[in-house]
Amino acid sequence: MRQNASPAYDATHLHIQWRRLVAYVDEATVTLLRSAFSRTVTDAWDFSCALFDRKGRMLAQPTQGLPAFIGCLCLSLADAAAAVPEGDWRDGDTWILNDPWRGTGQLNDLTLITPIFHRGKLVGFAANVSHSADLGGRVLSADATEIFEEGLRLPLMRAFIAGQQNEELFGILRMNSRVPDTVVGDLQAQLSANMLISRRATDFLIEQSMRDFDEFSDAVLDTAEHAIRAAVRQLPNGAYASEITTDGFDENLKIVTRVEILDEEIHVDYAGTSPQIARAINCCMNYTYSETVFPLICAAKPSGLINGGTLRPFTVVAPEGSILNPHPPVSLGSRVLVSQYLQAAIFRALAPAMPDRVVGDCGTPAWLPILAGKNQHGHGFVEMLFLNGGFGARHDRDGISCLGWPASFSGTPIELTESEKPILIRTKELAPDSGGAGQFRGGLGQVFGWQSLSETPLTLAMRGDRVHNPPLGIGGGEPGSAGIVQVNGSAIHSKKTITINKGDIVELRTPGSGGYGPVALREPAAIAADVRNGYVTREAAVRLYGQDDRPKGAAGI
Repeated sequence: MRQNASPAYDATHLHIQWRRLVAYVDEATVTLLRSAFSRTVTDAWDFSCALFDRKGRMLAQPTQGLPAFIGCLCLSLADAAAAVPEGDWRDGDTWILNDPWRGTGQLNDLTLITPIFHRGKLVGFAANVSHSADLGGRVLSADATEIFEEGLRLPLMRAFIAGQQNEELFGILRMNSRVPDTVVGDLQAQLSANMLISRRATDFLIEQSMRDFDEFSDAVLDTAEHAIRAAVRQLPNGAYASEITTDGFDENLKIVTRVEILDEEIHVDYAGTSPQIARAINCCMNYTYSETVFPLICAAKPSGLINGGTLRPFTVVAPEGSILNPHPPVSLGSRVLVSQYLQAAIFRALAPAMPDRVVGDCGTPAWLPILAGKNQHGHGFVEMLFLNGGFGARHDRDGISCLGWPASFSGTPIELTESEKPILIRTKELAPDSGGAGQFRGGLGQVFGWQSLSETPLTLAMRGDRVHNPPLGIGGGEPGSAGIVQVNGSAIHSKKTITINKGDIVELRTPGSGGYGPVALREPAAIAADVRNGYVTREAAVRLYGQDDRPKGAAGI
């Protein structure tokens, strides 16, 4: 590793030029966002874009995107650059893949790769990954038993040839999707984003009188590596461990984690983690890696550039055949229900060594049920409902309510959902008492209740978690509340696919998050404010904190 940027680039000049590349990726992000068809993209932001050099090394990521997707893109592009002979990349072509073991661990996530040429030479790649609404099979669910139930699986192949659709591929996609116009529309939006990055990248090379990105890329990546290694050196050496119990499907699973910090490198080993199961909550190694390195970067807090070079000090291993590194043809469609526990596993392990850099368990995995059927306008639909739990309390402040982490999912506004889907939303509000008590309170989950107005049955594929194992607190903080799934007032399985008939009422309560620090240290004024704002009921304030904020002599609780 070179400890400093290339002599051709002083630090200021390098940073300015790198920020230009980030701006191009941000512009492409907006292009995809504004031209896509599905609410999964336009409202939930379930996609990410990035720019890579010709070796498949990430030069620039967006300022807003899904960290797990960005990490997977780094692995996918390196794999693609090595697998495809350089002469097989052609100007005007765009490649596609959704093989979970080479992509993002789920069939519905489509990766598009566009080679960038300058003066007839391959100089880099524009790439993005976006969640597609439907690729056939059963509706995306947690109760599939093998990948063949989950839809089309595509190897790395050309989706666009000389700028034109590969009509054979698109014909297959249309015939196997419940919402073909949405799927194809999103793919066209993904192509537009890649083409914008390609144009901006070649303009950059022309303006800078560069033949390619090679020397610039080395400088950018080495600078980012230097920054993250300097940050890791500030962390205490040692081996740290944790064990997390997850809801699993019908029975608990465990994630065993060992984090070893040695000087300027970090190694994570998941030996002892539960074996893969015949349900769709297994997580491929690409996604396991990505969901592991993100909290490590957050804990290290590097100053400076973040790109592919940032990943160099990290290694991650998981037992083959485990829920974090499964063998095909295992099902994977709801891998988020395992992968999003990994940030808690990392933070719990590191908490004794760096308590000011971790948070209480977040109310994740995110709840991502799939609703499908025919809408009030006579059209078929497949819609993912994005529901976040709470963000965990920190060493110096309360958690944040209904904030997705480590995935920054947003929800679709109620008005849009009701205008496009045959449901009436009865409740969407914060869930009081769901944030774990402590010196600093955990963020709250939410209550989302709706009623079917559909004349025909709807399919609801539930994808929720932490119903049996609530988010734990840290440093003496209390757990947040567990999740609740009810239909017509009765509890149902949090991961099974069911039929919803007209008039049925569904109520989902996402988990809160863990508190931080001993309950006895919470300021009375903060408790009173929580009660006043409806975050904590008076009954809970008395039970948890021993504090009643009403004047003496007021009526009993």
